[in-house]
Amino acid sequence: MNFIVNREARCEMPLWLGREDIISCIDERQLILEMRKALQAVSEWNRDGTPKPQRIRADLSSVEGAPTDASAMILVPGIVPGISAYTVKVHAKYPQNTKRGLPAIQGVIQLFDSRNGKLLAIIDSPIATAHRTAAAAVVATDLLARKDSHKVAVIGAGVQGEIQLRYLQYVREISWVSVYDMDADRAEQYVHRRRREGIECEVASSVRDAVEYADIVITATWSRSPILFPGMVRPGTHITTLGADEPGKVEVAEELIRKGRFFCDDREMATQVGALNTFSRPTQFKIGTVGQVLVDGDGRRSDGDITIFGGVGLPFQDLVGAWHVYQRALALDIGQRLS
Repeated sequence: MNFIVNREARCEMPLWLGREDIISCIDERQLILEMRKALQAVSEWNRDGTPKPQRIRADLSSVEGAPTDASAMILVPGIVPGISAYTVKVHAKYPQNTKRGLPAIQGVIQLFDSRNGKLLAIIDSPIATAHRTAAAAVVATDLLARKDSHKVAVIGAGVQGEIQLRYLQYVREISWVSVYDMDADRAEQYVHRRRREGIECEVASSVRDAVEYADIVITATWSRSPILFPGMVRPGTHITTLGADEPGKVEVAEELIRKGRFFCDDREMATQVGALNTFSRPTQFKIGTVGQVLVDGDGRRSDGDITIFGGVGLPFQDLVGAWHVYQRALALDIGQRLS
Protein backbone atom coordinates (compact mmCIF):
# COMPACT_ATOMS: atom_id res chain seq x y z
CA MET A 1 0.00 0.00 0.00
CA ASN A 2 1.37 3.42 -0.97
CA PHE A 3 0.85 6.55 1.06
CA ILE A 4 1.13 9.97 -0.58
CA VAL A 5 2.45 12.69 1.75
CA ASN A 6 2.11 16.29 0.55
CA ARG A 7 5.01 18.72 0.84
CA GLU A 8 3.47 20.67 3.71
CA ALA A 9 2.93 17.53 5.79
CA ARG A 10 6.42 16.32 5.00
CA CYS A 11 7.90 19.54 6.37
CA GLU A 12 6.13 18.85 9.65
CA MET A 13 7.97 15.56 10.08
CA PRO A 14 11.06 15.35 12.33
CA LEU A 15 14.41 15.72 10.61
CA TRP A 16 17.14 13.09 10.92
CA LEU A 17 20.66 14.52 10.72
CA GLY A 18 23.50 12.01 10.54
CA ARG A 19 27.24 12.49 10.74
CA GLU A 20 27.80 13.68 7.17
CA ASP A 21 24.78 15.97 7.36
CA ILE A 22 26.19 17.62 10.48
CA ILE A 23 29.62 18.09 8.93
CA SER A 24 27.97 19.73 5.90
CA CYS A 25 25.92 22.06 8.11
CA ILE A 26 28.37 23.34 10.69
CA ASP A 27 29.93 26.77 10.31
CA GLU A 28 32.66 26.46 12.95
CA ARG A 29 33.46 30.15 13.27
CA GLN A 30 29.77 31.02 13.63
CA LEU A 31 29.24 28.23 16.18
CA ILE A 32 32.01 29.71 18.34
CA LEU A 33 30.26 33.10 18.30
CA GLU A 34 26.91 31.50 19.15
CA MET A 35 28.45 29.50 22.00
CA ARG A 36 30.13 32.60 23.41
CA LYS A 37 26.82 34.46 23.34
CA ALA A 38 25.03 31.54 25.04
CA LEU A 39 27.66 31.19 27.78
CA GLN A 40 27.22 34.85 28.65
CA ALA A 41 23.42 34.74 28.41
CA VAL A 42 23.15 31.73 30.71
CA SER A 43 25.49 33.40 33.20
CA GLU A 44 23.32 36.53 33.24
CA TRP A 45 20.10 34.53 33.37
CA ASN A 46 18.12 34.58 36.59
CA ARG A 47 18.29 30.90 37.54
CA ASP A 48 15.73 31.13 40.35
CA GLY A 49 13.00 28.69 39.44
CA THR A 50 14.67 27.57 36.20
CA PRO A 51 15.58 23.90 35.67
CA LYS A 52 19.13 23.04 36.64
CA PRO A 53 21.28 20.95 34.28
CA GLN A 54 21.18 17.25 35.01
CA ARG A 55 23.44 14.41 33.96
CA ILE A 56 21.86 11.06 34.73
CA ARG A 57 24.43 8.29 34.41
CA ALA A 58 24.01 4.52 34.45
CA ASP A 59 26.78 1.93 34.60
CA LEU A 60 26.27 -0.70 31.87
CA SER A 61 28.98 -3.12 33.00
CA SER A 62 26.41 -5.58 34.38
CA VAL A 63 24.47 -5.72 31.09
CA GLU A 64 25.08 -8.95 29.22
CA GLY A 65 27.73 -8.49 26.55
CA ALA A 66 28.71 -4.96 27.62
CA PRO A 67 32.37 -4.17 28.43
CA THR A 68 33.29 -3.19 31.96
CA ASP A 69 33.79 0.49 31.10
CA ALA A 70 30.50 1.03 29.24
CA SER A 71 28.05 3.64 30.53
CA ALA A 72 24.88 5.41 29.44
CA MET A 73 23.94 9.01 30.13
CA ILE A 74 21.04 11.42 29.72
CA LEU A 75 21.61 15.20 29.67
CA VAL A 76 18.57 17.42 30.30
CA PRO A 77 17.24 20.02 29.80
CA GLY A 78 19.10 21.89 27.09
CA ILE A 79 17.69 25.42 27.36
CA VAL A 80 19.09 28.83 26.42
CA PRO A 81 17.47 32.28 26.56
CA GLY A 82 16.39 33.32 23.07
CA ILE A 83 16.05 29.82 21.58
CA SER A 84 12.50 28.44 21.43
CA ALA A 85 13.57 24.82 21.69
CA TYR A 86 15.07 22.39 24.17
CA THR A 87 17.16 19.24 23.93
CA VAL A 88 17.34 15.85 25.57
CA LYS A 89 20.57 13.98 24.85
CA VAL A 90 20.89 10.24 25.26
CA HIS A 91 24.30 8.79 24.68
CA ALA A 92 26.54 5.96 25.73
CA LYS A 93 30.29 5.75 26.22
CA TYR A 94 32.18 2.69 25.03
CA PRO A 95 35.91 3.53 25.35
CA GLN A 96 36.92 0.18 23.85
CA ASN A 97 35.20 1.12 20.60
CA THR A 98 38.26 3.14 19.61
CA LYS A 99 40.25 -0.09 19.29
CA ARG A 100 37.75 -1.23 16.64
CA GLY A 101 37.70 2.05 14.74
CA LEU A 102 34.28 3.07 16.08
CA PRO A 103 33.30 6.26 17.92
CA ALA A 104 33.61 5.91 21.69
CA ILE A 105 30.38 7.90 22.06
CA GLN A 106 27.13 6.62 20.59
CA GLY A 107 23.76 8.32 20.84
CA VAL A 108 21.42 11.08 19.70
CA ILE A 109 20.37 14.61 20.58
CA GLN A 110 16.61 15.11 20.40
CA LEU A 111 15.53 18.65 19.57
CA PHE A 112 12.03 19.73 20.62
CA ASP A 113 9.94 22.85 19.98
CA SER A 114 9.53 24.45 23.42
CA ARG A 115 6.23 26.06 22.37
CA ASN A 116 4.37 22.80 21.86
CA GLY A 117 6.75 19.91 22.64
CA LYS A 118 6.93 18.79 19.01
CA LEU A 119 9.98 16.77 18.00
CA LEU A 120 11.90 18.84 15.45
CA ALA A 121 14.98 16.73 14.84
CA ILE A 122 17.04 13.74 15.89
CA ILE A 123 20.75 14.50 15.59
CA ASP A 124 23.64 12.04 15.70
CA SER A 125 25.41 12.75 18.98
CA PRO A 126 29.16 11.96 18.57
CA ILE A 127 30.13 14.55 15.98
CA ALA A 128 27.65 17.16 17.25
CA THR A 129 29.00 16.74 20.78
CA ALA A 130 32.59 17.03 19.56
CA HIS A 131 31.84 20.35 17.84
CA ARG A 132 29.91 21.90 20.72
CA THR A 133 32.64 20.82 23.16
CA ALA A 134 35.32 22.38 20.98
CA ALA A 135 33.33 25.60 20.58
CA ALA A 136 32.84 26.01 24.35
CA ALA A 137 36.48 25.16 25.10
CA VAL A 138 37.86 27.60 22.55
CA VAL A 139 35.72 30.41 24.00
CA ALA A 140 37.32 29.67 27.37
CA THR A 141 40.80 29.44 25.86
CA ASP A 142 40.39 32.72 24.01
CA LEU A 143 39.44 34.41 27.30
CA LEU A 144 42.11 32.79 29.48
CA ALA A 145 45.20 32.00 27.39
CA ARG A 146 47.88 34.62 26.81
CA LYS A 147 47.36 36.49 23.55
CA ASP A 148 50.88 35.54 22.39
CA SER A 149 50.27 31.79 22.88
CA HIS A 150 51.33 29.85 19.80
CA LYS A 151 52.77 26.53 21.06
CA VAL A 152 50.29 23.77 21.90
CA ALA A 153 50.53 20.39 23.60
CA VAL A 154 47.80 17.86 22.87
CA ILE A 155 47.46 14.92 25.27
CA GLY A 156 45.17 12.38 23.66
CA ALA A 157 45.19 12.15 19.87
CA GLY A 158 41.54 11.12 19.53
CA VAL A 159 38.55 13.00 18.14
CA GLN A 160 38.68 15.77 20.75
CA GLY A 161 42.45 16.16 20.41
CA GLU A 162 41.84 16.65 16.70
CA ILE A 163 38.89 19.01 16.73
CA GLN A 164 40.10 21.10 19.68
CA LEU A 165 43.22 22.10 17.79
CA ARG A 166 41.21 22.97 14.69
CA TYR A 167 38.90 25.26 16.64
CA LEU A 168 41.83 26.77 18.52
CA GLN A 169 43.25 28.07 15.26
CA TYR A 170 40.31 30.47 14.95
CA VAL A 171 41.53 32.41 18.00
CA ARG A 172 45.32 31.91 18.08
CA GLU A 173 48.15 31.65 15.56
CA ILE A 174 49.47 28.13 16.18
CA SER A 175 53.03 27.54 15.01
CA TRP A 176 54.03 24.34 16.83
CA VAL A 177 52.24 21.31 18.26
CA SER A 178 53.50 18.47 20.44
CA VAL A 179 51.26 15.43 20.84
CA TYR A 180 51.32 12.49 23.22
CA ASP A 181 49.08 9.44 23.17
CA MET A 182 49.49 6.03 24.78
CA ASP A 183 48.84 4.63 21.30
CA ALA A 184 52.06 5.60 19.50
CA ASP A 185 50.61 4.84 16.04
CA ARG A 186 47.68 7.16 16.65
CA ALA A 187 50.06 9.92 17.72
CA GLU A 188 52.13 9.43 14.56
CA GLN A 189 49.02 9.64 12.38
CA TYR A 190 48.04 12.84 14.18
CA VAL A 191 51.46 14.32 13.39
CA HIS A 192 51.20 13.38 9.70
CA ARG A 193 47.82 15.12 9.40
CA ARG A 194 49.12 18.29 11.05
CA ARG A 195 52.19 18.41 8.84
CA ARG A 196 50.01 18.07 5.75
CA GLU A 197 48.18 21.16 7.03
CA GLY A 198 51.48 23.03 7.25
CA ILE A 199 51.75 22.92 11.06
CA GLU A 200 55.05 21.96 12.68
CA CYS A 201 54.16 18.94 14.81
CA GLU A 202 56.04 16.22 16.65
CA VAL A 203 55.36 13.17 18.79
CA ALA A 204 56.39 13.47 22.44
CA SER A 205 57.71 10.51 24.40
CA SER A 206 55.76 11.44 27.55
CA VAL A 207 53.23 13.89 28.92
CA ARG A 208 56.05 15.82 30.61
CA ASP A 209 57.97 16.17 27.35
CA ALA A 210 54.84 17.21 25.47
CA VAL A 211 53.95 20.09 27.78
CA GLU A 212 57.47 21.36 28.56
CA TYR A 213 57.41 24.27 26.08
CA ALA A 214 53.68 24.62 25.54
CA ASP A 215 51.70 27.83 26.00
CA ILE A 216 48.41 25.93 25.78
CA VAL A 217 47.83 22.35 26.93
CA ILE A 218 44.78 20.35 25.83
CA THR A 219 44.04 17.08 27.63
CA ALA A 220 41.32 14.79 26.30
CA THR A 221 41.89 11.32 27.73
CA TRP A 222 40.11 8.53 29.62
CA SER A 223 42.51 8.89 32.58
CA ARG A 224 41.44 7.99 36.11
CA SER A 225 44.63 9.28 37.71
CA PRO A 226 46.33 12.68 37.32
CA ILE A 227 48.67 13.15 34.37
CA LEU A 228 49.59 16.84 34.89
CA PHE A 229 51.41 17.91 38.07
CA PRO A 230 53.00 21.10 39.48
CA GLY A 231 56.39 21.75 37.91
CA MET A 232 55.43 20.19 34.57
CA VAL A 233 54.01 23.36 33.00
CA ARG A 234 55.58 26.81 32.78
CA PRO A 235 54.14 29.94 34.44
CA GLY A 236 51.66 31.55 32.08
CA THR A 237 50.41 28.28 30.62
CA HIS A 238 46.73 27.71 29.93
CA ILE A 239 45.31 24.19 30.40
CA THR A 240 42.05 22.90 28.96
CA THR A 241 41.08 19.59 30.60
CA LEU A 242 38.15 17.77 29.01
CA GLY A 243 38.58 14.12 30.00
CA ALA A 244 37.13 14.43 33.51
CA ASP A 245 33.41 14.30 32.76
CA GLU A 246 32.19 11.60 35.14
CA PRO A 247 33.06 10.44 38.69
CA GLY A 248 36.54 8.96 39.03
CA LYS A 249 38.04 10.54 35.91
CA VAL A 250 40.80 13.09 36.43
CA GLU A 251 43.66 14.60 34.39
CA VAL A 252 45.05 17.57 36.34
CA ALA A 253 46.42 17.04 39.86
CA GLU A 254 44.69 18.85 42.70
CA GLU A 255 47.92 20.65 43.70
CA LEU A 256 48.28 22.15 40.22
CA ILE A 257 44.68 23.35 40.08
CA ARG A 258 44.97 24.91 43.54
CA LYS A 259 48.11 26.80 42.45
CA GLY A 260 46.43 28.12 39.32
CA ARG A 261 43.24 30.00 38.49
CA PHE A 262 40.46 27.49 37.80
CA PHE A 263 37.40 28.09 35.64
CA CYS A 264 34.60 25.77 34.53
CA ASP A 265 31.24 25.84 32.75
CA ASP A 266 29.27 24.92 35.90
CA ARG A 267 30.53 24.90 39.50
CA GLU A 268 28.27 22.15 40.80
CA MET A 269 29.00 19.85 37.88
CA ALA A 270 32.73 20.53 38.15
CA THR A 271 32.77 19.27 41.74
CA GLN A 272 30.43 16.33 41.16
CA VAL A 273 31.63 14.88 37.86
CA GLY A 274 34.21 17.30 36.41
CA ALA A 275 37.84 18.26 36.98
CA LEU A 276 37.34 18.64 40.75
CA ASN A 277 35.35 15.44 41.37
CA THR A 278 38.25 13.56 43.01
CA PHE A 279 39.29 16.43 45.32
CA SER A 280 38.94 16.03 49.08
CA ARG A 281 37.40 19.51 49.62
CA PRO A 282 36.67 20.92 46.16
CA THR A 283 34.69 23.97 47.27
CA GLN A 284 37.40 25.38 49.53
CA PHE A 285 39.02 27.51 46.86
CA LYS A 286 37.72 29.99 44.31
CA ILE A 287 35.97 28.44 41.33
CA GLY A 288 35.31 30.78 38.43
CA THR A 289 33.08 30.24 35.43
CA VAL A 290 33.60 31.17 31.81
CA GLY A 291 30.22 32.90 31.81
CA GLN A 292 31.31 35.14 34.66
CA VAL A 293 34.51 36.06 32.85
CA LEU A 294 32.43 37.07 29.82
CA VAL A 295 30.31 39.27 32.08
CA ASP A 296 32.90 40.87 34.40
CA GLY A 297 36.24 40.13 32.72
CA ASP A 298 37.95 38.64 35.79
CA GLY A 299 39.95 35.90 34.08
CA ARG A 300 43.71 35.91 33.59
CA ARG A 301 45.26 38.59 35.80
CA SER A 302 48.90 38.35 34.75
CA ASP A 303 51.14 36.71 32.15
CA GLY A 304 52.44 34.45 34.91
CA ASP A 305 49.07 32.96 35.84
CA ILE A 306 48.48 29.28 35.17
CA THR A 307 44.85 29.17 34.06
CA ILE A 308 42.80 25.97 33.89
CA PHE A 309 39.47 25.40 32.18
CA GLY A 310 37.67 22.25 33.27
CA GLY A 311 34.82 21.71 30.85
CA VAL A 312 32.13 19.20 31.80
CA GLY A 313 29.76 19.76 28.89
CA LEU A 314 26.28 21.03 29.72
CA PRO A 315 22.84 20.43 28.22
CA PHE A 316 22.51 24.06 27.10
CA GLN A 317 25.66 23.60 25.00
CA ASP A 318 23.96 20.66 23.29
CA LEU A 319 21.07 22.98 22.43
CA VAL A 320 23.40 25.62 20.98
CA GLY A 321 25.04 23.01 18.75
CA ALA A 322 21.80 21.27 17.82
CA TRP A 323 19.97 24.52 17.02
CA HIS A 324 22.89 25.70 14.88
CA VAL A 325 22.88 22.45 12.90
CA TYR A 326 19.09 22.33 12.59
CA GLN A 327 18.73 25.90 11.34
CA ARG A 328 21.47 25.45 8.76
CA ALA A 329 20.02 22.10 7.67
CA LEU A 330 16.68 23.80 6.98
CA ALA A 331 18.38 26.59 5.04
CA LEU A 332 20.52 24.17 3.01
CA ASP A 333 17.79 21.50 2.62
CA ILE A 334 19.98 18.85 4.25
CA GLY A 335 18.79 15.78 6.16
CA GLN A 336 16.10 13.14 5.96
CA ARG A 337 12.48 13.59 7.01
CA LEU A 338 11.13 10.81 9.24
CA SER A 339 7.53 9.63 9.09
